[in-house]
Amino acid sequence: MKDKKVQNILVYTDFTVVGEKSVQWAIYLAQKFKKGIHLVHVINENTYNYFDKSNTKEEVKKTLYTYCETIKKDHDINCSFYTEEGCNCTIINSEAERLDAFLVTVGTHGKNDPQFLSGASVAKIIRKSRIPYFIVQKNSPIPGLAKNIVLPLGVRKEMKEKTGWVTYFAKNLLTSIDILYKKTNDNRISNNIFFATKFFDKFNLLSKQYEQKASREDINKIALRYAANHNSMMVTIITTKNETLWNKIFGFAESSIIANTKGIPVLCINPKKDLYIPCV
Repeated sequence: MKDKKVQNILVYTDFTVVGEKSVQWAIYLAQKFKKGIHLVHVINENTYNYFDKSNTKEEVKKTLYTYCETIKKDHDINCSFYTEEGCNCTIINSEAERLDAFLVTVGTHGKNDPQFLSGASVAKIIRKSRIPYFIVQKNSPIPGLAKNIVLPLGVRKEMKEKTGWVTYFAKNLLTSIDILYKKTNDNRISNNIFFATKFFDKFNLLSKQYEQKASREDINKIALRYAANHNSMMVTIITTKNETLWNKIFGFAESSIIANTKGIPVLCINPKKDLYIPCV
């Protein structure tokens, strides 16, 4: 009988403190989900600041190999690696597809950092992905300290996709779920809340509902503030489905969520017809 395939969590590292934080979270998630880890580094102009320019690729491979050996030894997690010179915007997603990865973990350096992966640039990469991205920052909490996941709910029908992923995370991470929604008479929100709570009850997950006052403020921004005040593990969002001229000029709303100043980790789900949904 063939061994059951163990999917990997693809984790992007740029060898900075932010990259280390993304690896730290990937190790935690891999342990909880019983997955492997696949380290990826895209060689670009920043890489040459860390390694010998005459032998950069080999130095990167040696470093990634050492990372993998340490992860295997210290955490008993299967680990592999890949490096290539080029653009993050294509290599990360293409490697995730080649590997049939389960999740991508990435660290960002801020909303508009011109040198490394920023919130704005990651938002564009996520839009091309079939699987979710888990985003952390330098000031993100240490994995395992928080015990609740924040689920902001709105009117979009893709909220069901988000509910499925939150269920999977909460079930494996043994966390509770805080459902946030704005006060409204819109039946679409009440239907999404009903669906989510029934789904969570099916898997014996603890969830609570928290109504927020009606306002024009985006529910995801409200959720970030709530998460920061309640020491939450993460906020889960659905990314922008259709790109408009406004997005091309001013960027995507999720960019500021991903690069939030509190360092709250964000699980980003890109609504696609071929979206990968976990078997909970």
